[in-house]
Amino acid sequence: MNNTRGYFIVFEGCDGCGKTTQTERLRAAIAEATGRPCLYEREPNERNAAGAIIRSGLYGGVKFLTESMAYLHVADRLEHIEFMRPLVEKGTNIVCDRYYLSNMAYNTTDRISMADIYTMNKPCIEAMKPDLFVFLDVPTEVTKARRDQNRADREIYDGDDKQARVRRNYLEAIEFLKAQGEHVVVVDASRGIDEVSEDIRSQVFAALGIGK
Repeated sequence: MNNTRGYFIVFEGCDGCGKTTQTERLRAAIAEATGRPCLYEREPNERNAAGAIIRSGLYGGVKFLTESMAYLHVADRLEHIEFMRPLVEKGTNIVCDRYYLSNMAYNTTDRISMADIYTMNKPCIEAMKPDLFVFLDVPTEVTKARRDQNRADREIYDGDDKQARVRRNYLEAIEFLKAQGEHVVVVDASRGIDEVSEDIRSQVFAALGIGK
C-alpha cells in the first residue's frame, strides 16, 4: 500500500452467511490497525435511483427480468464508484457488502453468462477493482435456518433452490475471477462468529500486508 490510497475490500456470500456482522468486525479491525477511517458500504446503494429501484425489486415491489436486474446492478455500481473512489484515493479504507461477484452469482441465466456479466462490469473493474474479495461460504441448509430465524421480509432470491443455485454460481464465479488474476479468499463461515472473525482478519491482513 502506498502512503495515500486506502484499501477496498468486498464481502460476498449467500443471504444468511453473516456478512453484516463480519463486515462490521473487519471494518473496526482495519480502522484500528491502520489508524485511518474505514467506511462500511453496501450494494445496492440507495444513494442513487438505480439502487433504490433494485431494493424495491428485491422485495417484489417492482418486477424485473433477471437479465434486466443484471444491467441495473451495473448502473448502480457505476454511480456508487463515483462516491467511493475519491475517498479511497485520499486514504479512506472501505469495506463493501457485495460488488460485481454478486452480480455474477445472482444474475447469470441461460441468456446471460458469467462472462457476459463480467464484461458488462469492465467499466467498474477498470475504475475500482477490489484489493480483495472475501467470500463467506456456508452450506445452503445453514443459511436457510439463519434466514428463517432472522428475516421478517422475504426477498425474491430466498427460495431454497435459488439459494443452492446462487452458491454454485458463486463457487464457479470465484474460479472465473481468479483466472482473471483477481484476489479472492474463501472463509468457512458456518463456524462460530468469533472464530470466523479471527480467520477473516488473519487472511485479509496477511493478503494485504496490514500491520506490517
